[in-house]
Amino acid sequence: MRDDDHAAQPELFGARALREWITGEHTEHSRIFLLESGADVSDLDDVAGHDDVVLLPAESAPYDGPAGTARYSGALREVGDELFFGERGVELQDYVAAAFVQIIGPTAVRFFDETSWRAFLDDAELARRTGVFPSALTDPRVLLADRAALVRPDGLEAPSALRLSPDGAVSLGLQGEILGSTADLEALLTVPLPGAAALGGVVPRDVLAADLASREWIARYLGATDLIKMLRLETATAKISGFGWSLIDDGRADAEPLATDPFLLDTDDGFLLADIGSLRRQLLSESTAVVVAAAQTSRSTEVAADRVARRLGIATPDARALCREARTALSVHVGTPADARFRTAGVEG
Repeated sequence: MRDDDHAAQPELFGARALREWITGEHTEHSRIFLLESGADVSDLDDVAGHDDVVLLPAESAPYDGPAGTARYSGALREVGDELFFGERGVELQDYVAAAFVQIIGPTAVRFFDETSWRAFLDDAELARRTGVFPSALTDPRVLLADRAALVRPDGLEAPSALRLSPDGAVSLGLQGEILGSTADLEALLTVPLPGAAALGGVVPRDVLAADLASREWIARYLGATDLIKMLRLETATAKISGFGWSLIDDGRADAEPLATDPFLLDTDDGFLLADIGSLRRQLLSESTAVVVAAAQTSRSTEVAADRVARRLGIATPDARALCREARTALSVHVGTPADARFRTAGVEG
């Protein structure tokens, strides 16, 4: 957001910055510091820069540094806490509880313990097998905390979402590890950490990394929840490829679709290709849908072409040309080698 927008719409500025702080997905700011009530704002005097944002309690002392600022009321630490920028607010809920409470406004969902982390993984597995998604993650009002860490658990980056507590502790985001104290803040900000550290306050880094390494499709799963929100899908009638449904059941799928590839759906209106990145949607003929399904679940163009040729009853060179056209015209790519453990579970059908 531009400086003049910040001045004109401080509540919106704060809400957008908080969204980045919660999810770990930074699009407008480099680093975001959330100071809890009682934390010393002077700890940021030589730390926060022009591209950063400082979120301050309403009663906090003034901050005169170069970073953008927004003042909030409330808190965001315990289940049921609410934090407000003027009338714009967000409530904090545990992942498990979110399935049972009534969502009435913007809600941040985090894992408060290993039980809720395991529930998230179980729900993801269920969606893969059956196409049934957890209601909380498909509600447009819900933000999943530290989503970026779930997508890139091994990616090394300097801390960018910090919580400063009144006792001087510095921690990562909503549920991350305690990094140290404000006395060492400047040094702490220079040390790259794996994405898994953002959830290290709930599950040890090595456990989380192992859980996600055996489920490399989690990013695709989270993309599917975004797709459901984007299209306002009723999953009882629409089917998403890779989640309880596959157009091609030839036993030869040996790859997972790329996380950023468009999604193939079977809807009441026919086969649909939807891209959550570009927001592009287009109806496909059945033969084109076959090409998409084969390409995304094959590790090479040759494998995909052979599968297409057999399914459509055409020559292999023609099938190969169709696969290449799909990449050029539809941004559909061959996949990455599938998780062998998951393939043997017979989910593709």
